[in-house]
Amino acid sequence: MSRASGHRTAVIADLVHGLETYFVEHRACEGLAGDIVEATIDGARWGVACMSCPECGVRWERRLAVDAESCGVRHG
Repeated sequence: MSRASGHRTAVIADLVHGLETYFVEHRACEGLAGDIVEATIDGARWGVACMSCPECGVRWERRLAVDAESCGVRHG
């Protein structure tokens, strides 16, 4: 596995863990919605996790850079 691929995997795992933490706290909320996506913004790749529930008012979002070069990871 390349370093870039390993970095991407770590980023997505981090986002899943964060989303899971909030999901557990709000799993009884009927309006709970969440998603994890990869997006390119101004040429940089980002992993974005978000969750919201209109019922209780919780809104959570986290963004992490997926582009290894912008994070100082060098290809071997």
